[in-house]
Amino acid sequence: MKAWFLTGPQQLEFRDIPEPTPGPNEAVVRVRAVGICGSDAECFEGKHPLPNYPRLPGHEFAGEVAAVGSEWDGAPVGTRVAVDPALSCGRCYACRHGRHNCCVEVSIAGVHRPGAMTEHALCRASQLFPIPDEMSFETAAAIETLSIGAQVVHRSDVHEGDRVVVLGAGPIGLSCLMMARQRGARVLASEPLSWRRALAEDLGADCCVNPEVYSLPDAVREFTDGYGAHVVIEATGEVACAQSAFSLIGQAGRVLILALSEDPVQIQPWQLVRQELTVLGSRLSLADFSQLVELTASGRTPIDKLVTHRYPLHQADRAFRDVCARVDGLVKAVILP
Repeated sequence: MKAWFLTGPQQLEFRDIPEPTPGPNEAVVRVRAVGICGSDAECFEGKHPLPNYPRLPGHEFAGEVAAVGSEWDGAPVGTRVAVDPALSCGRCYACRHGRHNCCVEVSIAGVHRPGAMTEHALCRASQLFPIPDEMSFETAAAIETLSIGAQVVHRSDVHEGDRVVVLGAGPIGLSCLMMARQRGARVLASEPLSWRRALAEDLGADCCVNPEVYSLPDAVREFTDGYGAHVVIEATGEVACAQSAFSLIGQAGRVLILALSEDPVQIQPWQLVRQELTVLGSRLSLADFSQLVELTASGRTPIDKLVTHRYPLHQADRAFRDVCARVDGLVKAVILP
C-alpha cells in the first residue's frame, strides 16, 4: 500500500509499504479521511520542538474497520469509525489520577507510532468510536480536532456567561470557540485572516477582531465592559500571542497556552499575585469521543465547516505546502485516500 513519510523538514516521500496485519487485539482500519494538524505542519516546516524523523504522519482520521485479530472485542468489520489517536499506559501517576492524556508513555498515531497518511492503519478497540451513516468521514476525522477544544474549555473552567477571548481562528481555535459556546460563554475571536474571521462569526463568535488593523486590548476592554477577559485561550501557536494574553486577562482570570515552542513566555510575578491568575497548558484530550460524535451529529458543533480543502492521497505533499502557506480560504485540509 502507499504511504507518506516525513523524512525531514520540507521532505516528504511517497513509499510502498506492506499492508498491516492485526495482532490478536488489533483491528485494521481502512483510512477514508485524515486531516493535517497544525503540529503536522510544524514538523513539516522543522519548527516543532520535538521532531522525530522519519515518521508516517496522520493522527486526525476516520475510516472503516477492515479486518480484526483473533481476540478482537471491539467494533465489528464494516463499522464506520472516528479514531482517538492516543494510547496510554494506565499505570503512571497521571493515568492513575484520571489524566491519561498526560501519560509518561503516551503513544500517539503519527508521532510515536505509524499514523494514517496511508491506506490502512492499526488500531485498538479503545480508539474506535462508531459514527452514524449520515456523517461524512472527513467530518469524523475532525472529531479529534474538536476533542482538543473540549479539553481546552474543560481545563480553563469556562462557565456560562464568561467572556472568553480566543487568539487564532484556525481549526483548534474554532473548536475552542464552539465548545465555549456550548457552555454558554460569550466569545471574542482574534484572527488576521478574513475567511477565518467569517467562519468564526458563522460558528457563533460574538465579536471578531483583526488584530493587525484594530487594537486588540481596546476591543477586549469594550467586549468585557472594562474588566478584562475571564479566559484567554492562545490557539495561534505563536509565543508573541501567548505573551499578549497577559495584557488581556482580568482579575481572577485563566490563561491557557497551546503554543509549542522552546521560547519563553514572560510574565511578572506581581501580575500573577495581584490578579491571582491561573496559567494553564492543555495536551491531547480527556473528552469522550462518543459524546463528541453525538454532539456533532446533532448539528450543535458543525465541524464539517472547518474542512475547506480536500486532496487525494497522492497529493498530500501539495496539501502540506498549502497548509503552511495559508492559501486563501484554507482552514482545514483533509487527505482522502
